[in-house]
Amino acid sequence: MRLSPLLLCVLSSLAIADDVAELSAVSVTGTADEGPVISTEKLLKIPGAGGDPLKAMEALPGVTLGGFGPFTLPSVRGSSPNDNSYITDFVPVGYVFHNDGSSTYNENLVEDFQVKAGAWSPEYNNALGAVLVTRLRDPYREAWRTTADISFLKAGLLVEGAVSDDQALYFSYRESLLQFYVENFVDEKELSFTEVPTNHDYQFKYHWQLDALTNLRFTATGARDKVGIEFGPDSKELEREPGLAGGLAANTFYDNQSVLFDHIYAGGTSQEAAITRKVEDIGFHVGDILNLDVISTEYRAKSYFRSPVGNTDSLRYGVEVERWNIDYSADGKFTVCANELETCPPASLGQPYTTADVLVINGQRGFIAYDWLATPAWQISPGIMLGSNDYTKETDQEFRLENRYELNSRWTLTAAFGQHSQFPRQFQYILKEIGNPDLEKPTAEHYVAGFEFKRDELWSSKLEAYYKDLHKIIVSNGDYESDITTPDVAKYLNDGEGYAYGLEWLINKNLADRWYGWFSISYAQTKRTNNQTGEEFLFAYDRPWTLNALANYQWDQNWSVGLRWRYQSGALTTPVQSDNPSDRVFQNTNTGTIFVADDSYTPTADDVFLQYTPNYAKINSRRLPAYHRLDFRADRTFKRKNCDLDLYWEIINVYNRLNVSDYNYNGDYTERENITSLPTIFSVGLKATF
Repeated sequence: MRLSPLLLCVLSSLAIADDVAELSAVSVTGTADEGPVISTEKLLKIPGAGGDPLKAMEALPGVTLGGFGPFTLPSVRGSSPNDNSYITDFVPVGYVFHNDGSSTYNENLVEDFQVKAGAWSPEYNNALGAVLVTRLRDPYREAWRTTADISFLKAGLLVEGAVSDDQALYFSYRESLLQFYVENFVDEKELSFTEVPTNHDYQFKYHWQLDALTNLRFTATGARDKVGIEFGPDSKELEREPGLAGGLAANTFYDNQSVLFDHIYAGGTSQEAAITRKVEDIGFHVGDILNLDVISTEYRAKSYFRSPVGNTDSLRYGVEVERWNIDYSADGKFTVCANELETCPPASLGQPYTTADVLVINGQRGFIAYDWLATPAWQISPGIMLGSNDYTKETDQEFRLENRYELNSRWTLTAAFGQHSQFPRQFQYILKEIGNPDLEKPTAEHYVAGFEFKRDELWSSKLEAYYKDLHKIIVSNGDYESDITTPDVAKYLNDGEGYAYGLEWLINKNLADRWYGWFSISYAQTKRTNNQTGEEFLFAYDRPWTLNALANYQWDQNWSVGLRWRYQSGALTTPVQSDNPSDRVFQNTNTGTIFVADDSYTPTADDVFLQYTPNYAKINSRRLPAYHRLDFRADRTFKRKNCDLDLYWEIINVYNRLNVSDYNYNGDYTERENITSLPTIFSVGLKATF
């Protein structure tokens, strides 16, 4: 009988284990490339992250979670998840988190991952929240090998090896397994899946080392996510929004291909360049409220340089050009409302519309920065980014400044300032028919200051304070009352502003005496002001307190166990006023007119009741109970001559905390129930390399 290589690997590894091999180091940092470093080994073994180093960012200070259950995205320092920018291998990518909360990259390929949380240097742009920079490693120029991963959530295969002495490639493909059991977590009387949640992703890289100073790489990455939901007879969502009767469906994907080139010239100047094409498709269906299909094709060319100046300084500079073709069609019911800054009326009451067009947007930018070692202890890095685009017709001039001052061998003082802007992410705000093409880009100023402390090779710490001042936030026009087809009425305006400030403290301990871990605590506040209404309120992602505590114990050379506990202030919600009855929506059968009537109105024989419309309290005026959760993980490692095997067991939400993420109201808003996160989940994963 002939056994497969994978089965042989598993059987042989279960016999006797050898020593565990060390993993390469990966830095995860906040505002700069310095400070406490969290290694790859720590990231891959964070309890509750399923071995996903990008998902592990939720354990970093300044990061809160927006969304429900697995459908969460990182919100950094009081900004919306929509305000983040994602860059992988030097180029922007479509998205890096799936609909189950996992990242779109095989964890075996992540070489470096950084969170640029504020006042980042001028080579990074088009973000107000954070820039998440990921670098995937090059393929190993060794004998061909295969790595197979499988857990309750996902299955994947990675194949890599040398093509010649100076060339190698890898290909990774992963498929979610959530579809096989996700229906166990839903009540079919409330909803059912017409398309169970599925996702997949792939990564390809071909590396050709032309010589000792020159590299050429061909890369391709992509992901796809699908889900379809139909509301059942007991659905409260359907009671509140009759327009949801057709159900929900989402089908999104992106594909990115790049040619990357880097070279070190005589004299020490280094160059990194890329030519890339990205296609992103978003298909979204919400009953008769929205049918949206967007295909965005992006072309980009960029080239960055670093030149030494003298013995200690360096000059960084570069240019970038881009072109977007956005082909879209949409129809449904339209309501002028900026969701994160306003309480929106029921979408079913919107005006019918149909629109389709192709947007062509061209942009270009350049930057220059100087890393100046002013004294042996003080480095100053001023820089500026210049850019423009032909849609908003704005010219950007954004100044950045970073400082590092070594007080002594242990203490370092850091400070940074940055001006930032971001092209509107919700592109419907800038469309001619349903938006305002004359909108300007939202902007912000970031101020950051802190201390870094390194006691020795084991213990390090970082304390950082920040302040963000935000301008030109997009809100709906309070004076808009005309028909949707009126072309000369601005439906949205740059008439919002806000701020965020906070203090973050991280203590990190590297592996010694069989254990490692870290502790972080953050205090923050973020507010927004809608100048159209005069309201000032806490922003939807305001979480004053966040604590993370993680410890991992290396039981022996083969076993390790870890615990992670997270505490986060409760999410904000806008409650319906219980002492103020909801208004009723009727339609007159003679005229077809739809109108809202308060409780004193007496319907006529021609009035047909449609639904209720809520009377909201002040926006974000109630905070839900605090979120906290304990996760456990155990790892068992085996090593053989021809194969390695890693097993892990996880218990997510050990003490079954049912964290409240929102309220769910009935049709007339007289009753509500808590929407809670998932209960305790047990997971097992296996990785075999042969």
